[in-house]
Amino acid sequence: MPLDEETEAVAQVASAEKPKGNLLKIIIIVLSSLLVVGGSVVATLYFAGVFPASEEVSSDDEASDKGSSKSKKERKNEEQEPAIYFIFENAFVVNFIDKNQIRYLQINVEVMSRDQSVIDSIEAHLPKIKNNFLVLFSDLDFDMITNAAGKQKLRDLALEELRKILKDETGNGDVEALYFTGFVMQ
Repeated sequence: MPLDEETEAVAQVASAEKPKGNLLKIIIIVLSSLLVVGGSVVATLYFAGVFPASEEVSSDDEASDKGSSKSKKERKNEEQEPAIYFIFENAFVVNFIDKNQIRYLQINVEVMSRDQSVIDSIEAHLPKIKNNFLVLFSDLDFDMITNAAGKQKLRDLALEELRKILKDETGNGDVEALYFTGFVMQ
């Protein structure tokens, strides 16, 4: 009967090894799943901006910033003032002729600067600004303003006109942006 005992011992060893193999596979699957889930959580947090992004500094920037211990980002945040908006209370309303039809245009305008003196200058020179905007808006081609590119071009022209007026009147044309907050055409 020693043969039966050996067969029984081999069967016990084989059955004991089989669960170990399954257990090892389960551990590997669980660990790899945790690694994938953890990696996706870290990637999501990174792209959501939770972790600060590292800044690469070029050699030119290092040479100019040797005496400064602050990063570019910190200096930019300290130097940049909050945005100040000026809202033109009344919409600009103009009529113009397009292919023997009278067209109607109403535009609401807001201006952004980071300098309160620029906003004060806009208020001081409001009659001239309104006049020049009305002239600009009434001298339009209807086809030009029916698409986004034309509206953007008109916005750029209005911003350029505003900067020119402020530069001529005050010497400071630091208007950062001009926005159309309402645009109605008929």
